[in-house]
Amino acid sequence: MKRTLAKTTALLIVLSCALFWCVGMAQAETIELKFATGFSPKHTMQVKVFEPWAKKLSELTKGKVKVTFYPGGALGKPPETYSVVEKGIADIGYYLHDYTPGRFPLTTVFELPFMVPSATKLGEAMWKIYEKFPEFQKEYFKVKPLALWGHPGGHFFTTKTPIKTIADFKGMKIRTVSPAVTAALKIFGAVPVSMPVTETYTALERGVVDGTVVPWEGLVIFKMDELVKYATEANFYTVTMAVVMNKRKWNSLPADVKKAIAQTTGMSLSLACGKAFDSVENPMKKKALSKGIKVFHFSDSDMKKLKALTMPLREDWVKRMDAKGLPGKAVLKTSLQYLGLK
Repeated sequence: MKRTLAKTTALLIVLSCALFWCVGMAQAETIELKFATGFSPKHTMQVKVFEPWAKKLSELTKGKVKVTFYPGGALGKPPETYSVVEKGIADIGYYLHDYTPGRFPLTTVFELPFMVPSATKLGEAMWKIYEKFPEFQKEYFKVKPLALWGHPGGHFFTTKTPIKTIADFKGMKIRTVSPAVTAALKIFGAVPVSMPVTETYTALERGVVDGTVVPWEGLVIFKMDELVKYATEANFYTVTMAVVMNKRKWNSLPADVKKAIAQTTGMSLSLACGKAFDSVENPMKKKALSKGIKVFHFSDSDMKKLKALTMPLREDWVKRMDAKGLPGKAVLKTSLQYLGLK
């Protein structure tokens, strides 16, 4: 009897130790967050923002969280990034809104022409608008936004003929990036050609398009500086972007990990993304100019005309939002205030 009791006690001790060991192992288990992007691992955002953020997150959680990057569309083509995150194939994703026209109507206010004082200011304004308007938040209800921003003002780049005046746009085939940019190019007299930035190099090389709109950073990153000969600076537009997280993954995280993510995202990550883009514009421009690209600027008169020609696009945007029952007028007015524009 005593021997049986001793065996039972010993067994219980062993089982208890095993249980505590399993619990300890579970608690110490690393949480992996799969981060999908459609771009190169050398992309500005990847190197200057996402990787440092992942390192900081790991430090704040004492190694509990590990962010694993899947660049180059490894988990889905660039236009699929948002749905890849929404479905949980990736936990986090870097996404460009222009890949899904019509899905984020209020967000497109920042894609209207001549609304980009800087990428930093844009990131700040976008996150403030997100926090202020429930209707804006509703556009992202299927995911958890971690950052919102856009690139610095994009310019016009051409391969054969420079754009010096408004008249030079006539008949020129220019790669476009969004409905707002498409509408503006048509007003200017150009022929917009829609395609992802990743396909633009080949289109320029083969003469499918005569030019493209892109910031200096994008021109160099996607090697289009090897093909274009002329640049016309205008701070014409931006492409808005986001880092979003799968909601189910977010809800499954322990409180301390949520706290660490919250501390390092939102306004702080939006500003970091904007600042990173701003910081590389001049170096990228210098690099591009070393290849012999000639830079032009519109006269003050032409610039005023260009801006005046695009003002009706703002009015049309408000009308479209009103038709959807969205606060277009309020969002546009507040966005301009946050951007420091009239």
